[in-house]
Amino acid sequence: MATDTVSLSVDTREVTGKKVRALRRTGITPIHLFGGGGESLTLQAETQALRLAVNTAGRGQPISLEVAAGETTLSFVREIAQHPVTGELQHVDFLRVDANKPVQAEVPITIVGEAPATRGGGGQFLRGIRTVLLSVLPLNVPDEIEVSIEGLVNIGDNIRVVDLELPDGVEALSPPDQVIARIAMTRTAAVEAGKGMELEEGAEEAEEPEE
Repeated sequence: MATDTVSLSVDTREVTGKKVRALRRTGITPIHLFGGGGESLTLQAETQALRLAVNTAGRGQPISLEVAAGETTLSFVREIAQHPVTGELQHVDFLRVDANKPVQAEVPITIVGEAPATRGGGGQFLRGIRTVLLSVLPLNVPDEIEVSIEGLVNIGDNIRVVDLELPDGVEALSPPDQVIARIAMTRTAAVEAGKGMELEEGAEEAEEPEE
């Protein structure tokens, strides 16, 4: 399941509009907290701490915003504005969430193991989707979903979203038929199979009686 919630100390922000440029030069980045039935808050955070929190949590893990006034709010990153040239953070929007209500989270899929179908050289492993959309309580969002490919024995075998083994209380929202992993025939094996078919057809023709 998810690791400990990422925390970020933030302050209320009085500076708005074009004046935020000067704010950024001091190492402070403007942020905005909204949604979840609460009022919209204009906030700011130390840029390095904000960058670390965002990079650690991404868009799939919650961040606990600790406002100087004493309010602690569970939230998810929703929008990140970056400088088009330098890539520096310009603004971050956070969505407030209720710890007791499921949220939608995009969680990475990690492939583990080796597919038996690839060991003989005839099968080729192909990767499908790399993330899956889940419905899950904010504090239970998994860091990743592990998918073992040890069961892919034959060419044509595949693993789809519907095949995922998810933790209790977690539901997949991605289309159930989306392919996560599959085994296809290698080009060499396909060529060899084609040659074999030609030989078989030729043999059948040779065996046909003359009229």
